[in-house]
Amino acid sequence: MSVAGVTTPRRVNAGRVDSVDLARGVALIGMVLIHVGPHWVDPDPPIGIIIASGRAAPLFAMLAGVALMIVHQRDPYGAGSTRATWIRAALLIVLGLSLGALEDMPVLIILAFYGVLVVLALPFRRLRARTLLALAVAWAVVAPVVVIGAESLHDPVLAGQAELSDLRHPIDLAMELVVWGAYPAGVWFAYVLVGLALGRLDLRSVEIARRLVVVGAGLVLLTLTAGWILIRTGMVDDPDDLGWRLLVAGISGRPAGARWNDLLLVGSHTSTPLNLLSSGASAVLVIGLCALVVQGRWARQLLTPIRAAGAMMLTVYTVHVLWAWRLRVNHLEEFPGQRSDGAHQDWLLQVVVLCAIAALWWRFVGKGPLEWLMRQVSIRPRCVRT
Repeated sequence: MSVAGVTTPRRVNAGRVDSVDLARGVALIGMVLIHVGPHWVDPDPPIGIIIASGRAAPLFAMLAGVALMIVHQRDPYGAGSTRATWIRAALLIVLGLSLGALEDMPVLIILAFYGVLVVLALPFRRLRARTLLALAVAWAVVAPVVVIGAESLHDPVLAGQAELSDLRHPIDLAMELVVWGAYPAGVWFAYVLVGLALGRLDLRSVEIARRLVVVGAGLVLLTLTAGWILIRTGMVDDPDDLGWRLLVAGISGRPAGARWNDLLLVGSHTSTPLNLLSSGASAVLVIGLCALVVQGRWARQLLTPIRAAGAMMLTVYTVHVLWAWRLRVNHLEEFPGQRSDGAHQDWLLQVVVLCAIAALWWRFVGKGPLEWLMRQVSIRPRCVRT
């Protein structure tokens, strides 16, 4: 093949990786559950909080690394090129900030952070899987220490919504996206590094899928056990006497200032070493399980709606966010000043409707509308002659 008279390597195209699409669909279902399902208002957290809180979004971030590596290997001069990746990242940041700018938005939008993670991953795509995994472990240990150190030198920080108005203060916005925010890219990059390593593996292999399940499950058990021991021995501060609930309890900023003891926490979105290792391990476990499940023809067909939602994740996530926002606005109009505690009915309705529409769209139209637009904008039209 020649392009404008220049010979280029042939693009590898082996079709979609069903396990990645399924895992993205699972991440979406988990995020919808956290956003519109029952909230933690009673002494004990709902089962959805225990399972998905602080684990759905890291799975989403890890899959970013998986997809980046797969696309780069298959289409290094097209969708996987540095230029196309930069453009997609910029569009993700703009879309994320735009959604965050909607008044009374109840969801902390991840897309702007996701775009930053995509950019950070660019220099690492040529590294081997073992090197990437070693870097990920080191990053998970060192980055939280750096962030705590930065917070100890900074005024108390409260994580908020990243939105378009923040562009007036670009340095502050960059610090929010990389350090202070709900999904700090500077810390969460550990998930992307693992994802890049997984993207180098043959996720269609049953043996690799089994290894991912064993390793992921073992690390989840190990990290939660370590967290429980730290709680029981009093090494972790527990002023509210939460006990085992600290294993899933999160923090949103540190209004009282950073404390080095926070590094021992394991709860959701604490972005500590144990939390990163535990959430990362659960993401590996889910990816491994999805890789095993899609080996069965009937299971793969039965889970088509979830795979379809995962294949057009950006579109479906955006619709979900707008739907959750309208639920919030309607509730405030009906019950001014009151918060909604969420409901399983809202979660189930959104999951069924979004997955059904995604399946129909994928079957009769193909690529999701936002995915199609991203591709059209990011890939330069080329005159190809053979």
